[in-house]
Amino acid sequence: MRTPIRVEALTIRYPGRPLPSLDDVSITVERGERLGIAGRTGAGKSSLALAVAGFIPRVVRASVAGRVLIDGTGGTDAMKAAPGDLLGRVGIVFSSPSSQLSGSKLTVREELAFGLENLGIPPSQMDGRIDAVMERLGISHLAEREPSSLSGGEQQRVAIASIVTMGPEILVLDEPAAELDPTGAAAVAALLDDLAAAGTTILHAEHDPVALGACDRVVLLEAGRIVPAMASLPPCESLAWTVGPGRQGTAVTIEHVSHRYPNGIEALRDISLKISAGEAVAIVGANGSGKTTLVKQLNGLLRPTHGRVLLDDAPTDGIPVNRLAATVGFAFQDPGDQLFERSVEREVSFGPRQLGRSGTEGSAAEISALVEAALSMTGLTGEREVNPYDLDRSRRKLVALAGVLAMDPAVLVLDEPATGQDRDGIERVGLIVRAMQAAGRTVIAITHDMAFATRWFDRVVVMHEGRLVDHPPPAA
Repeated sequence: MRTPIRVEALTIRYPGRPLPSLDDVSITVERGERLGIAGRTGAGKSSLALAVAGFIPRVVRASVAGRVLIDGTGGTDAMKAAPGDLLGRVGIVFSSPSSQLSGSKLTVREELAFGLENLGIPPSQMDGRIDAVMERLGISHLAEREPSSLSGGEQQRVAIASIVTMGPEILVLDEPAAELDPTGAAAVAALLDDLAAAGTTILHAEHDPVALGACDRVVLLEAGRIVPAMASLPPCESLAWTVGPGRQGTAVTIEHVSHRYPNGIEALRDISLKISAGEAVAIVGANGSGKTTLVKQLNGLLRPTHGRVLLDDAPTDGIPVNRLAATVGFAFQDPGDQLFERSVEREVSFGPRQLGRSGTEGSAAEISALVEAALSMTGLTGEREVNPYDLDRSRRKLVALAGVLAMDPAVLVLDEPATGQDRDGIERVGLIVRAMQAAGRTVIAITHDMAFATRWFDRVVVMHEGRLVDHPPPAA
C-alpha cells in the first residue's frame, strides 16, 4: 500500500526572508492517519500545509528543495503538479473562509455544488452528498442563505463543507476551527473522526491542544525544523500605552437597538447595554448570534433599524463613519478586510494620517510616536518594512490591531482578536487589552475563547439569536 503523504527533505524559503520557513523537514502520513502539526506562530505549519496541498510554489512564490510525494515513492510531487493533478485527491481548508469561498455563488448549496461541478459529479448525486455534509456540520438551515451574509464562523463551516463534500483522499487543515464556537468546533471534530475512520488521510496544522489531542501523532515544528519538545518561553513583557496622555475612554450606551439586513434577517432584537468609560467588556455567543452586527453599530459601519447608540451621551445618528473612527477604533475579524498598504509601517501610519494629524512638524512627530508605540505594543517593530501579506495570518491580525492602536481611539473594538494566535500571541493581546484599559480607554471584544474573556475582561455578556441573554451590570 502506498503512503498517501511522503515529505522528503523539504526546505522552503520565501522571497526577501533571511531564514527558511521550513528547513529539511521529512514526514510520512499513512492512510487513515491524522497527523497534527504543532508549533508557535511562524514555526512553518502553514508552509507545510500549503506545500502538501500543492500551493507552493505554484500559487505562493518561494524557492523550494526536496519533494512532497502524494501516493508515496513514484507518486505525484505536489510542488511540481499541474492544478488538475491533485483535483479531487487533495483538499485544503484554510483558517479564513475569505481565502476559500468562491464569492460568486448566491446560496450555500450552490457554493457546495461548485467543487462537485468541477469534479464532473452527476447532478443526481450532488444533493445527497451536500445534504449529508451540511447535516453533519449543523448548517442545513443555511442552505439557501447567501454565503456573504453569514457570520465569520458560519462561513468557515461552509468552507469546510465545500472541501469535505468533494471527498478528497487527503485532507489538509490549517486551523479549520479557529473561528468556530464550541458547538461548531465539536461538529468538525466528530466529522474528522469519521473521515479518518473511513480512510481519509488528514494533515492538521493547529494551535488548539484539544484538536491536537485527537490526532494519532503530533509533529512539533520550531523555526522550520522538527523538534522533540517545545522549549519554554519567557513570559511576554508587561505593556503600557503612554502616548496620547490625558485622553480618556468613552462610555457606550446602546438603547433598544434592533437591526434588520436588506435580505430580511433580523440580526439584533431590542438590545440595551451600557458600558462604562474605561471598562473592558467581552461579548460571547454562538456563530451567527449577532455579535459582529452589534459592534458595527458603534462606529457607523451599520446603523440601527430601531433604537440608538450614544457615545458619552451623544447620539451617533447622522455622524459619518470617518468622524466616528476618531473615537471608535475597530479591528476586524479578518485582517484581509483591513490591510492594503505595501509595508507594515505604512499600514500602521495610514489611520493617524487620515485623522488629520499630518501636515505640521508637530503632527508628524505625533504620528511617529503613535506608530512606534503601536508597533512596540504588538511586537512588530522588526517587521516594519515587510509587506503585511508576506506575514502569516496571526501576524497580519496584529498588524491590523496596530493600525487601530495608532489612531489612539477612546473606544477599542476587537473582533475575535485571539483567533489564530498561539499561546504567546494570546498573552500579548490580553496585555494590550489591559494596557489600553490602564490608559483609560474603553475596550470591547468579541471572542469564542472563554478563558481569554474571563481572564482579561471586567465583564462578559452573552448573545443568542440577536438578543442579550446574560449581561451583568458594570461593576460599581
